[in-house]
Amino acid sequence: MSMFRFLLFVLFSSTALAKQLDKVTIELGHPANGNIVHLDEARLLAVSGFSQFERWLSLVSLTEDFKVQPVVIPANAQYFSQARLVSDDPGQNQPVSRQALVFLTLDGISAYYPQTSQTKPLISSPSLYRVLDKNRLRSSEFVLELGSGRADFLLPDFNHSHLFRQQPDGSFKQYSLNIDALVTSWRDSPSYEPRQHYIADVDLDGRLDLVFIAGGKFQVFYQLADGAFNTEPVTQNWPVALSTEQEADQRNDAGRSYSGQNIDSVRDMTDIDGDGIADIVVNREQLADALERNNSFRVHFGVQTATGLQFNAEPDTRITTDTSPIAVVIDDFNADGRKDFYISSTHFGVGTIVRVLLRGSANLDIDFYLLNAQRQYSSKADFQQNAVIDVSISNLRYDMPLFELADLDGSGQKSLIVGEGGDELRFYKPEPDRLFSRRSERVSITLPRDARKVLVADLTGNGKDDIVLPFDAQDKEQQRNQLLLLLNP
Repeated sequence: MSMFRFLLFVLFSSTALAKQLDKVTIELGHPANGNIVHLDEARLLAVSGFSQFERWLSLVSLTEDFKVQPVVIPANAQYFSQARLVSDDPGQNQPVSRQALVFLTLDGISAYYPQTSQTKPLISSPSLYRVLDKNRLRSSEFVLELGSGRADFLLPDFNHSHLFRQQPDGSFKQYSLNIDALVTSWRDSPSYEPRQHYIADVDLDGRLDLVFIAGGKFQVFYQLADGAFNTEPVTQNWPVALSTEQEADQRNDAGRSYSGQNIDSVRDMTDIDGDGIADIVVNREQLADALERNNSFRVHFGVQTATGLQFNAEPDTRITTDTSPIAVVIDDFNADGRKDFYISSTHFGVGTIVRVLLRGSANLDIDFYLLNAQRQYSSKADFQQNAVIDVSISNLRYDMPLFELADLDGSGQKSLIVGEGGDELRFYKPEPDRLFSRRSERVSITLPRDARKVLVADLTGNGKDDIVLPFDAQDKEQQRNQLLLLLNP
C-alpha cells in the first residue's frame, strides 16, 4: 500500500500563545470515515474506514515514524475497541497484561495482538449481533473496567447481558445478568438494542456495581467481595422519577398527544460534584409537538447512608434549555474538580427549515454551564459560542463543524477549538474570570468536511492533548484518505 509521511510546523499567528504544533500527515490508503480508537499504552491509533463494498482497519504507530499497518479484519467482526488483556510472555515467569485490539464478533470476542499481527478468539458467547454488517466496522463500548485493572466484557443478548470478568491468569468467568434487551415494536419490523449500563458503587462497599434502567426503575447487579456478580437485579426504591418504556413511546398512532408530555430518562450516573459519590443526571424532554421540545438536565446528588446510596426526589440543581440538544458533554472544563456541561443544539422550527433551503446551512448554538462551589448550575449559560452546520439537501448530508475542548498546556483547564470555513482553526484559551478568552488565536489549515470524527487525545504521553483530523473520500483531493495529526510538544 502506497503511503507518505511528512512533518511540518504550524505556527500560531499570535505570539501570545508562544507555542507551535507539529503537523504530521499520514496517508492511510482508505477513507478515515469509520472510527478512531486510541491505544494509549501501546501508542497506536486504530482507524476504520468503509466504502459501499469494502471495509478497512489500519494501525498507526505513534512511535515508529508513524508507520501504517493494515489489519486483516476477522470475517465475522462487528465492532472493535481496545482492552487490557493478560497473556503469557515467554520472557516472564508469570502472565503479563498489555493493551490489545479487540473485536466483538458474531461468535464472541477476539483479540488482535500488534506485536505478532495475530488474531485469537478469547470468548465464545451469543449476543444481539447475529447478522454481519459486511460494509462497516465501528467502535463500540463493550469493554468495561470494574476495578481489577483488567478489561472485562459486556455482551448483550435478547434476554441477558453476559458479563465476562477477566481473571489474574487471563481466563474469564461468565455472569449472565438477567436484564433483557430494549425492543421497539411500533415499526413493521421490531428492532432490538442493548440497555445502557452505568458503573457506580451503589452499596458504598468500595466495589463497583452495574446499574441498568428497566420499567422506569434502577436495577442494580452488585459486585461481591470475590469479584463475582449477582445475576439477579435488585430494584432500588430511589425517589427519582423516570419514564417507563411505555410512557416514553410518544406515538400519535397510539392515541397520545405530544402536547404537554414529559419523557424522563437517565443521561448519566457519575460523580458530578467531586465528592467521590455517584450522582444521577436525568434528561427531561418537554414536548410541545412532534418537532418542538425543550430539554432540562436535572441533577440528583448522591447521599451516603448506612444502607448505601440515596437520592432526593427533587433535583438539587438543574439546567434548562429551550432547544433540542444535538450533543451533551459532561466533563470538568476548568480543573476545579466539579463537572460541567456543554450543550450543542439547534432550533427545529420554520426558520431553520427556511435557512437550510435558502443557504444550505443551520445555526449551531453551544452553551457552557459550570458547576459552582455551591453545587449549582446557573440559570443562564456561563459561556456561549456559535457555529454553522453545512447541509446538502441534494446529497442528504449534513456536515458538523469542528468544535472541541482540549487541555493544551497540561494544566487540566480546557481550551476551546473551533473550525471556521473549512480552512481555519480558532483557539480560545482559558481565563480565570471567564471560561474562555474573547479573542482567539488562529491557524490556517485545511479541515475535514465533517468534523464528527475528530479525536482529541494525548498521543505523545506528555500530558497535553493533541488533535487528530480524519479525511474521507469526499474531502478535497489533496487530503483524501489521510490523517492529519496536530501534535502538542
